[in-house]
Amino acid sequence: MASRQNANFLKVVGKTFHVIEALAKSQSGVRLSLLARDLKQPKATVFRVLYTLKELGYVKQDPRNETYQLVQEVEWLRRSELRETLKRTARPFLEKLLAQFEQTVCLAMLDRDQLLYIEILEGLRSIRMAATVNTYAPLHSTSLGKAILSCLGPAEVEQALKRRPPARLTPNTITSSRVLMKHLAQVREQGYAIDNEETEEGARCVGGALCNSGGKPFAAISVSGPISHIAGERVSEIAREVKKACRRISELIAFEDSGSRAGNTPTRGSDG
Repeated sequence: MASRQNANFLKVVGKTFHVIEALAKSQSGVRLSLLARDLKQPKATVFRVLYTLKELGYVKQDPRNETYQLVQEVEWLRRSELRETLKRTARPFLEKLLAQFEQTVCLAMLDRDQLLYIEILEGLRSIRMAATVNTYAPLHSTSLGKAILSCLGPAEVEQALKRRPPARLTPNTITSSRVLMKHLAQVREQGYAIDNEETEEGARCVGGALCNSGGKPFAAISVSGPISHIAGERVSEIAREVKKACRRISELIAFEDSGSRAGNTPTRGSDG
């Protein structure tokens, strides 16, 4: 690229970020030799970059197999990669839901005990909602968040609610942890969640969770609209289609993720 010929371009910084990006694609570590080969850089150069990153606390080395990994605090890189993969994979399913029900369809990721909206397709008959792309929403009141919470263990839910205590957003918002835990048991049983004017008055949402191959939730999708348009049998119909979309997206994400790991992690056959 032309910018790389510019005197202001620091090649060592570029090499460093290439190493970080390569590590971000691996779930269980990469050996120095493979990293150098994939980046087409001398092993000595890549080693110095890894050594520096390790000294700065961004990278760790597994002494058992000498693979390098990003530390937990740099997980934002993996989240960024997952975000783009998720948007690309989910888009056809979101569009299908929009065409079926003509209501707003949302895709959000779990991010530090909150929801981060990453895709919103506006419906033809929807009320104007406060949610916009790149904004956050709570877990306890949204159908997206409740669907995610229902897939977590009780201890994980309790910790999440302690870190972000349920706030009252409307008269219908569940703010009691005890009541919410009971409600989540019902959500878990039916496989979808409903936000019944709990986040915004006049709006009802039906949501389902996306889970990885280990059953851990990482995102969710929902169909939202005026309570007059999402009522009765319509709720059941939307829930059925949301569940189908969630299953298919989760399967595709898991497949793509396993393929990525297979290509980047020769030292192990699985996540270990």
